[in-house]
Amino acid sequence: MSRNSKIALIVVGSLVVVCLGVCAIGYLLLPRFAESIVSTTPGGAGGVGDEIADYTVPTGYTEQMGMNLFIYQMVVLAPESRADDSMLFMLMGTRTPGVSRAQMEQQMRQSFQQQFNRSGGGMRVVGEEHFTIRGEDTVFTIAESENSPRMRQAIGTFQGKNGLVVVMIMGDATGWDDALMREFLSSIH
Repeated sequence: MSRNSKIALIVVGSLVVVCLGVCAIGYLLLPRFAESIVSTTPGGAGGVGDEIADYTVPTGYTEQMGMNLFIYQMVVLAPESRADDSMLFMLMGTRTPGVSRAQMEQQMRQSFQQQFNRSGGGMRVVGEEHFTIRGEDTVFTIAESENSPRMRQAIGTFQGKNGLVVVMIMGDATGWDDALMREFLSSIH
C-alpha cells in the first residue's frame, strides 16, 4: 500500500470517528435540550404561560404545550377532550425590541394564510372586536377561510409581562364559541 493510500485511510478513519462522536453526543444531548425548550406537561406549559401573561384557563381546557425559545415563549390551550371542532388558544410572547403590534399580527396572519393556501383556500376578514386587556384597548381581527371546512381565527396583540404578546384563537367556524372567546380574553390581566 502506498504512502498516499495510508494517509487517505488515516484521514477517512479519523473523520469517521469524529462523525460518530458528534452523532453520539447529539443523540445523548439533543433530547435533553429539546425537553428544556418544549413542555407538553400541564405544569411545564403553565409555567411558560405564566411568563407571558396572567389568564384563567377556560373550563374543560388545559395548557397542552409550552415552548420557550429565549426571546419567544408560546403556550397552547386546548380542550381536554381534543374535539375536532373546538377552539384553540395560543399566546406567543416576544422579547424582540423594535417589533410593532402591526408587524407581529401581520406575521401571524401570513403564517396562517400560507397554511390555508397550501390546502387550496384563503382567509378573508369578517370583522373586528375590541377587548380591554391589561388596561389597553386591543383590537382583534376575525377572519374565516374560504374553503371547507371553514376555519375561523381571531388575532390581537397586547403588552404582556415581558414584551409584546400575540393571541391567536382558531377553530371550526361552525363550532365557534363567541362567549368562550370573550371569557378567555377578559380573563387576561
